[in-house]
Amino acid sequence: MDNFLDLKIPEDPAPIRRWRTPSAPIVPSNINSQPFVGRLGGNQLQAVSQSDPEYETLQRTNPDAVQSPKWSGILSLRPFADVHLWRSACLEGVGLCCWVFIAGLVSHGTANLSSATPLGPILPVAIAAVVQFLIITLFIFSLGPVTGAHLTPLITFATFLAKLTSLPRMVLYITFQCIGGVVGAYILRASLGGSPSTLVFSPGCYVDAAQVSATQAFALETMGALFVLFLAFGLGLDPRNQGSFGPALGPFLVGFSSAIALFAGGIAVPGYLGLSCNPARCLGLMSAAHRFTYHWVHWTGDLTACVVHAFIYYAVPPFCNQRIQD
Repeated sequence: MDNFLDLKIPEDPAPIRRWRTPSAPIVPSNINSQPFVGRLGGNQLQAVSQSDPEYETLQRTNPDAVQSPKWSGILSLRPFADVHLWRSACLEGVGLCCWVFIAGLVSHGTANLSSATPLGPILPVAIAAVVQFLIITLFIFSLGPVTGAHLTPLITFATFLAKLTSLPRMVLYITFQCIGGVVGAYILRASLGGSPSTLVFSPGCYVDAAQVSATQAFALETMGALFVLFLAFGLGLDPRNQGSFGPALGPFLVGFSSAIALFAGGIAVPGYLGLSCNPARCLGLMSAAHRFTYHWVHWTGDLTACVVHAFIYYAVPPFCNQRIQD
């Protein structure tokens, strides 16, 4: 009995200690962010100003990281050795690959609506425009701080002519954008059964040569691309709009501008399913569909719009000391 009373009842085990890290703000210097004046939606907020002590150094090593860079820096081949630039270019390709795949699924799913309703192609083109608005807006928010969220040779080449993108960045971005578009289109075709005919009717990348002449297609694509560039630069790249809406609203406005262009072109002319404004995307879809009708228009029209826009940009430059020649 005494031994029984001497037994000690074991105490409850100590509660498990949950380790918690005290919250602290992230030090800005630890964030992997590369300054880039051509960031779409950033209104040149990420550019290094001329008062920065590293301005002259960056002018030589990363010319598109500073405000008002010189043509000698923009045309320099030195940034080709920058590993960060290659990573950004790869992400541009991945982004466009995802864009082509998701938008292609929507286009394929709504293709039959053109004959199922009295509205004809208006309904599928309208749905494609809404999807494009959402995709572009979300990608600008997602890729903007990393790559600048160009996602199309139209923006990349236009920013190059405006001295907002270096020559190496332009070459790498457009190359990987084309690769991403082609890869995304072939993955899309495989997911839909593997038949090239499933990708023929893609809003923005379909032209019926029997109903639309080459002159019409070129005029539509050129003016549509100029419309998108005019608004994209004013809403997403002009530092004079920093106080108006800034990075929070700019991506929505740029995406809305692109959606308007696609919808307007898609309902204007029979046999023309909307403005492209992205030749890399059309390159992928047309390659997978084995149909290249008027594909040269997607490139020449956009390049023409970029050249015209460059003259407009230099006529009213965003900075007082910016000149066409250095």
